Amino acid sequence: MKIIKFLILFCLIINAKCYSQRHHGKDEKNGRHHRNNIIIKKSRYRPNKIFVYHPNWHPKRSFNRRWVYFTKHNLYWDNWRNNYVFWNGQIWISQPNVPNIILNINLQNEKSIELKKDDDEDDDIYLNNQQHQTENPTK
Repeated sequence: MKIIKFLILFCLIINAKCYSQRHHGKDEKNGRHHRNNIIIKKSRYRPNKIFVYHPNWHPKRSFNRRWVYFTKHNLYWDNWRNNYVFWNGQIWISQPNVPNIILNINLQNEKSIELKKDDDEDDDIYLNNQQHQTENPTK
């Protein structure tokens, strides 16, 4: 008799939980938030807290934004994922290892630009590469 009562109670709790979970304008699978018919896609890599980043290629320097752009090499550094993003001549590649194009280059001495806060949510930063090259010409 106790087992039957337990099973009935268990089924009631499961059903109540299933019916009570609503998304309230949030699509959990895609990480999207709906506000006034506008879909804002949040990056799954965004940290919950604000951090100051000290990348391994320049531990003494501090960055507050996700993306660092190296104008001379047309290369991006992702502080959230600790990845380099670069053009290999055919496609954009993202990898944690130092790319061959900068293997013997000390990035501490290279001109770098921290991209804007608006770019932090953009996982595909290379789609704006032409704009970054125009705004930050190599000198």
